[in-house]
Amino acid sequence: MSCAAPAERRRWVRRLIRRIDIRLTFWFSSIFLATALLLFLFTFASLYSTLREEDQRALQSKALGLVVTYRRAANEEAALTALVSQIGAEALSATGTPTFYRIATIDNVPIFRAIPVPEWQAFDFEPLTRPDRLHAEGFVSLSSDRFDYQLEILGVKLSATYVLQIGADTRNRMHVLEVFQRSFLLTFVVMLAVSSVGGLVLTSRSLRPIGSLTTTIRSIVETGELDRRIPPGGSDDDLDDLVRSFNTMVDRVQSLVHGLRDALDAVAHDLRTPITRFRSIAETALERQPDPEAYREALGEALEESERILGMLNAMMEISEAESGALRLRLTETDLGELARQVSEVYALVAEEHDMRIDVITPERVVVQGDASRLRQVVGNLLDNAVKYGDPDTTISVSVEAAGTARLEVANTGPGIPAEELDRVWRRLYRGRSGDRRDGLGLGLALVKAIVEAHGGRASVSSTPGGRTIFAIGLPIDGPSGAPRS
Repeated sequence: MSCAAPAERRRWVRRLIRRIDIRLTFWFSSIFLATALLLFLFTFASLYSTLREEDQRALQSKALGLVVTYRRAANEEAALTALVSQIGAEALSATGTPTFYRIATIDNVPIFRAIPVPEWQAFDFEPLTRPDRLHAEGFVSLSSDRFDYQLEILGVKLSATYVLQIGADTRNRMHVLEVFQRSFLLTFVVMLAVSSVGGLVLTSRSLRPIGSLTTTIRSIVETGELDRRIPPGGSDDDLDDLVRSFNTMVDRVQSLVHGLRDALDAVAHDLRTPITRFRSIAETALERQPDPEAYREALGEALEESERILGMLNAMMEISEAESGALRLRLTETDLGELARQVSEVYALVAEEHDMRIDVITPERVVVQGDASRLRQVVGNLLDNAVKYGDPDTTISVSVEAAGTARLEVANTGPGIPAEELDRVWRRLYRGRSGDRRDGLGLGLALVKAIVEAHGGRASVSSTPGGRTIFAIGLPIDGPSGAPRS
């Protein structure tokens, strides 16, 4: 049990680290805090530079006043006396900043030194006696192992003989910087807490649709129920778009699954009859006395039934290939009008058997880039459908025209198609309310639509119950773009 607890904690930590809201919070907080740190460094450097410049300007102002006092005197002796007197007055002032003073010759002969703060004795003043410092003007910093502040000394030439060195410590500057650092550290801690907690809350709230999406997908996978949906968050952002897209996708999948089930049921129903007949023919032939002629007749009938089954399966395969974009098209220049006349001549005899006639209306040439054999299937299926559902003693009209696109229409007169069934006639195995009284597989129009769309065209239908029904296809003159060719 003692070994299981650490393992469980490690798994819990790994799950926590893998959570996207935790990772996003970490990265956003890291970027935010890194930006705050850079801002602090920039502000600290600017503050340090400003305070240093102010301290140095204060020393330069004092040094300038002493130089003016020195140079007003009539001679060097009087000048030194006046200078020392002024330094003493400033040193005794309770309002001024403690200031270090040293007067020496260029050869480092000390003339005067004032150290107002006893602890400054711990600093090493040896650098001030070096020739390079005595001959040069500017600032030098002195350090001590006992203190965390420095002395800044300004060297100024009083004359060709004497040098004035004046300085002050940096304690006030360091105090201001320490207060600034503490304030920033406190602010940094508060910002870290607020950014972490606030970021986690906001991120978790923003990513809530993803959690719902994951839960819904897991539920669908585990239960197989496609009726689950995710309610949009109402924020109308990208995640809401994702939720709406997911719901739309599930609606589409559910529709396809239902359609697939209906298609499988229809296929099973339509295949049951020819397979039953196929079995019955075989059983009947086997029960008879050996008779080659009877066997030949039974084999012929069985062949017809197998052709019917094979035709249904081939049609469904072609429809699937066309709908998936995998149908190979042999594109050539095809005269759609001539093709319509040729197919109409073939179906003229079938139409005469139903007391109908076919009338073809087409200009001399309407050339398209298309697969001639597939387009013959299209026109043949439309004519077969027109003959099958047309009234006797009527005329089936086939018209072809070119107006930007090539358009072919097949119209007949008959019972027509109810308005609620117009969109359904293109579905596989759909034969409408009168389909059970007509011989057919219910795949012809679905194949028409699939082949036309594979050519980059569009199939449509309009019908008046008890009047004219017009099936039309529109094809691009230049052929389909991006279609598989062979």
